[in-house]
Amino acid sequence: MATRVRRPAEFEEMLSELRDEGIFPTFKDVLVFAAALGFRRGNRKPFQKSSEPIDLEVFRGDFDRTIMSMIAIEENSDPKMLAPSNEAERVLCFEEYANGGLEIMKREISGGKQDWREGLLSLIHREEGDQTILDDITELANF
Repeated sequence: MATRVRRPAEFEEMLSELRDEGIFPTFKDVLVFAAALGFRRGNRKPFQKSSEPIDLEVFRGDFDRTIMSMIAIEENSDPKMLAPSNEAERVLCFEEYANGGLEIMKREISGGKQDWREGLLSLIHREEGDQTILDDITELANF
């Protein structure tokens, strides 16, 4: 059973910068955003070297756990991923998509030397495209 969520050591400096500049209040929030971005772009990246992990208990909010669970269910096409026995796989899937999302953020924002706030807003706008919140709600209703 997983008790901690690893942070990829490769992005430790970027994670600290995003938190210290007040872009995200916590490392956990950066990872949730990055995992959603990585999943949306299909960028799941395994990693070995981890910096200080985050206690899984920190991810207890409904939103955080829902993101983690939905990514694992979609990735595996199996609603049984919600079972307590699959928690380690859910966490691993989340970690690897977060790593992929951090890679995207670094390449598209930090790599271009953009301001984090402007870069993230631009990234979100590009991801949104023609999709609206009404489209998202409609898709959920059909699920």
